[in-house]
Amino acid sequence: MEVTGLAVGVVGLAGLFSVCLDSLSRFQSYRESNFETHVLDTRFRAARARFEQWGISVGISNGRLQPDHHDGLDNKETAALIESILQIIAKTICDKSILQRTHTRPRFQSGQFGGLSQSRSERLKWALGGKESRNEQVDIFEKLVQQLYNLISPEEKSQNYKGLESTAWRDVLAWLGKSPPSDKYEDSLSKRLDTTCEWIFNRSKFKSWLSPADSSKPSLLWINGPAGFGKTVLSAHIVHRLSEALDTPVAHFFFTSDHESRDDPFAALRSWQCQVAAKNNDAFECIRGVWESDSSEKASRRTIVDLFKQVITAAPGCVFIADGLDECSQLGNGDTSVARLLRDIMYSIHDANVRLLLISRDEPEIRETLEENGEILSEYRIGTDDVGADTAAFSQSVVDKKLSNKSEDVRLAISETMAARCEGQFLWIKMQEQSLRNGMSKKRLCEVVENTPSGLDRLYDHNWKRIMEMPDWDRDRAFALLRWSAFTFRPLTVFAVTEAVLITQFQELDPDEYPENVNDEYIRTEIIGLCGPLLEVHDHSQHSSPGNRTLNIPHFSVRQYLVENLPAPAWMQANDILNKEYESLHHTAIARACVQYLSLPQVWEKDGQHGPCVGAFLLYAAYNWMHHARMGFMDPSLLELSKAFLRQDKAPFKSLINYIADPEDISLAKKSVFQPQLRPFEYVLYGGWINMADHLIDDADVNEIGALGRSPIFSACHSGSAESVNLLIRRGADLSITDSQGVTCLHIAAACGFEDIVRILVESKVKLSPQDHRGRTPLHLASTRGHIKCYQYLLEQGADVNIRDKWGGNVVHYACIHGQAELLRFILRNAPDNFATDHSYRLASPLILASQSGNVDMAKLLFEHGAVSSLFITETLGNLPLHYAASNGHAELLGLFLEHGVEKTLSVSNAAGHTALHLACGGRERDGIISLLLRPGVEQSLLTGDEEGDTPLHVASAVGYVSYVKLILQYSEPEHQRLLEMRNRNLETPLFIASYNGHTEVVKTLLEHGAETTLHVLNCHNISPLWAASFNGSSEIVKELLYHRAGKTITTPYLGGETPLYAAATKNHAEVLKLLLEVPDVSVNQKTTYGFTPLFIASRNGYHDIVELLLSTDSIDKDSESWLGLSPLFAAVANGHLEVTKLLLSKGAHLQLSVSIGRDLLWWAQRSNKPDLIQLLKTQEAITGTASDSCKPLPGPFANIEPLSRNAKTMNDIFNVKSATIPTCFSAQNALVEGFIYV
Repeated sequence: MEVTGLAVGVVGLAGLFSVCLDSLSRFQSYRESNFETHVLDTRFRAARARFEQWGISVGISNGRLQPDHHDGLDNKETAALIESILQIIAKTICDKSILQRTHTRPRFQSGQFGGLSQSRSERLKWALGGKESRNEQVDIFEKLVQQLYNLISPEEKSQNYKGLESTAWRDVLAWLGKSPPSDKYEDSLSKRLDTTCEWIFNRSKFKSWLSPADSSKPSLLWINGPAGFGKTVLSAHIVHRLSEALDTPVAHFFFTSDHESRDDPFAALRSWQCQVAAKNNDAFECIRGVWESDSSEKASRRTIVDLFKQVITAAPGCVFIADGLDECSQLGNGDTSVARLLRDIMYSIHDANVRLLLISRDEPEIRETLEENGEILSEYRIGTDDVGADTAAFSQSVVDKKLSNKSEDVRLAISETMAARCEGQFLWIKMQEQSLRNGMSKKRLCEVVENTPSGLDRLYDHNWKRIMEMPDWDRDRAFALLRWSAFTFRPLTVFAVTEAVLITQFQELDPDEYPENVNDEYIRTEIIGLCGPLLEVHDHSQHSSPGNRTLNIPHFSVRQYLVENLPAPAWMQANDILNKEYESLHHTAIARACVQYLSLPQVWEKDGQHGPCVGAFLLYAAYNWMHHARMGFMDPSLLELSKAFLRQDKAPFKSLINYIADPEDISLAKKSVFQPQLRPFEYVLYGGWINMADHLIDDADVNEIGALGRSPIFSACHSGSAESVNLLIRRGADLSITDSQGVTCLHIAAACGFEDIVRILVESKVKLSPQDHRGRTPLHLASTRGHIKCYQYLLEQGADVNIRDKWGGNVVHYACIHGQAELLRFILRNAPDNFATDHSYRLASPLILASQSGNVDMAKLLFEHGAVSSLFITETLGNLPLHYAASNGHAELLGLFLEHGVEKTLSVSNAAGHTALHLACGGRERDGIISLLLRPGVEQSLLTGDEEGDTPLHVASAVGYVSYVKLILQYSEPEHQRLLEMRNRNLETPLFIASYNGHTEVVKTLLEHGAETTLHVLNCHNISPLWAASFNGSSEIVKELLYHRAGKTITTPYLGGETPLYAAATKNHAEVLKLLLEVPDVSVNQKTTYGFTPLFIASRNGYHDIVELLLSTDSIDKDSESWLGLSPLFAAVANGHLEVTKLLLSKGAHLQLSVSIGRDLLWWAQRSNKPDLIQLLKTQEAITGTASDSCKPLPGPFANIEPLSRNAKTMNDIFNVKSATIPTCFSAQNALVEGFIYV
């Protein structure tokens, strides 16, 4: 039974979202100085922000689904649609050639709205497709993001605690050390048949446990039963039912024999607390408080136990459920035993309002421990009477599935027989499934069922006897398949097992032994047919091919059976395996097979044999063979094979090191210690295989310099093995050697926190304070990782605490950077008085470093040692601690600063002109921060513009958080009108910024507070808020602006003469166009500088709906000509828009018999390669008979352009830019280029 995942079934979805977000975050803005590109860039940033916010809102953070993720993600159809959308974004949007790097928030830099800074050739290149692609990509991206919101609306998110900050949650999760997720809970839930498992809710002991007489006392129920009685499915159903029915958190944990939790049952406590924290605000704050004060990277078991008591006090009424305790490796003895876990839990829940449900087999160690708490213990033993109806239903479902062509009477008879013989064991029925075949007669079916022994042990014996009676080759293959399924560290795929079994059986990889096809038939005959029902094949969560399915043991009891019955391989000598643990035999066998595989040259030949199975086992063998060897014993055969493989002059070993150092899967990349130059002796030391190191040391030079300039002592220190360090020292290891970065072995030991190794090295008289090339001492590195004991020991032995690195950083700076609060406390108690106020570090003072992470406890510690003065000292970029607290949303830290007089710096700007209020307004969920900042002393900040002239109100209007805008305007009353009318360097008001960014609620709020006075204020490019909103297609904003009498600016043009009507037509915003056409006295024929009307641009771009709307107005001029004498009809024909051409002709548009560029209309239609369009024009009498063979010379710069061939790209492809550029002030020749591009 596995630990249940909190993000079951859609983990890949979260990873795909993370990939998209990471790619989108690396794009750069298209650096061109005109309004079109600035708006395009802003639209992209806004869409990306919505995309990121959607992910956070539905519970995707840091590439993982959070425990409180939206229920909609668990719907398979919805998840599939979301995956498709993310795939499209990943493939078509996340392309650096389309969208490049953007800034983190909208910035309105001078020159982005207008002015030509590029050459004519660059502008022409832009027009020939680059900008069009960008615009189309942003259009697609916006629509895809909206589809995500349509599928799952964040407002519907079903979580109890919405205030989880993603960064804090991620850090707390890592500190708690929650086990990686798996599918056990969801799988078990899906296996349940309707109507089954309901009996438990009617049992009086369960009812009493769920609703105890005294809710202030703990309630403990232990449900136990024999193996195969469906306890895990029952547990999953209980979890599901209680999660839906109860308001208090229900936390669960499913142990499994093939999960890391098997060796550490305290993983249940860690997971429980993660789940409760996700559902309860008080619990999360309780855990975060302990996390902030804890100096370790991962909470210790003692911390977890103490914290559990605090959590159940902070969140009373919680329900905790654990299934499969009996599957843990240690039940009764040891610090990581089940008995120890249960005793710690019992101690924690004493006198607490909590309900604890445990489900397992009746193991003596579990019973003995639980009975120590007999006063609260209630026990229920599952019997055959409980599950009788359920086994009958399950038996019927199996028979109906396997014997579908049999009569109902036959199926009923077989089903009843199986149910009667199963003795309550669902697993017995499941294992019978393979014996039932449709082609068998009723008599034969009855004989098969009746001859199968009852009880799991007898059933296992029955199948084992079958395997033992197989021919030698089949039996050996079955043994190998079972070993590779039961004793690997993760399930292997069919592809990988195929190679593993080949090397096990033949000690080589014969190409002729590979199967021709790995399909369902191969799995049925060569795997299941040999080993079933002791082995199962499961579908892969992401790959559907049969070869990617994985081999699994169906139940923990099967693994136990195999440990006792699976024989050792024949090559193991009888004398060598005496007194060896059975499991170690199988790990030794696997390790030997792995090293045999890795030693084969053909494994490393990239141009060798091809096939789906070839090389499939390499990944597992390369990364796990030494682990198996460590868990096994040093068999002579394994020793000789390993020694032969571990030779520097052998190609297979070099290939292995290169493979590990530079894997194809980047997620498997090891730390830099795995270099191509790594020698065998170092490799073994890094892997912690001490027995092999002892065999290799006689032939090794313990002081030979290898990869990274390191000797073997570095490997030993890195592995954490004090035994290997002592071995090397006895053999004369030089402890003064430094690597290529100046690092010593003491640096390594201190950084890793291996106190015993640090002591060994110090006692061996190493230098206590050596500095690497960056100036760091072992104390620096111990401070980085929070290793208090190492730090304390080094300090006691005389290590110099005053040494600084190259940038002036001391141990205090390092502790603050990495959030090591507990170590900081120790340092400050034993360091010179000025350490807390040391501003010599190039990066920042200790207080600023603590402010960046928001660590309140560290700030308080620094204040206790005189660091209050650091509140008023800036770092190199002009930032104060206040700026970091406000920017990163650390409300508690900000409150602490305000208590110490920091309000006098509220209006201090950093080097970029940002005050704390600017920075707060630029982030998400900063309402609390802004409320704290809006106090006496902030008045000047409200009026301060940053380097772009943006005030905090500008920033809030740009990011679109209406609550920020309201807070600022309410605080500044009655003087807020001044804020509304302030303009940045581009002469933009807050209303303008909100309008073109599409923030409807912000626009409404600004207008409600008096921003009507800025409706007619134009920016430096002569653009009004109405123009910007029209261009962006914000119909709600346009409606709001028009309601407040913005219609007076409807004829106010951009610098190139483009009106709001033209802007809406350019971008195909039909709804906006409808609103604008309702404005009295709107001029539908107003031309741009180059004579383009809204109808012309809509016709050129093929916007049928826009053209239809414009033609419906009485005053429309259907034949209005541009400066080159080109009409809307010509624009539609030249760009190949058949439907628009039909529409114009039906409305009486005049046919131009000749045009000023190229030939006649028919010639332009022919260039479009649109047969229907050509045929349409040929039917027009006015054009029939006109000459199409003469071509008028192209003006100016286009004199040398060659005519397109019949099969060339259409005019639409070559010259059409669907999003019209907005002409700006430039030379006459450039105007000519622009005019031709608009054809």
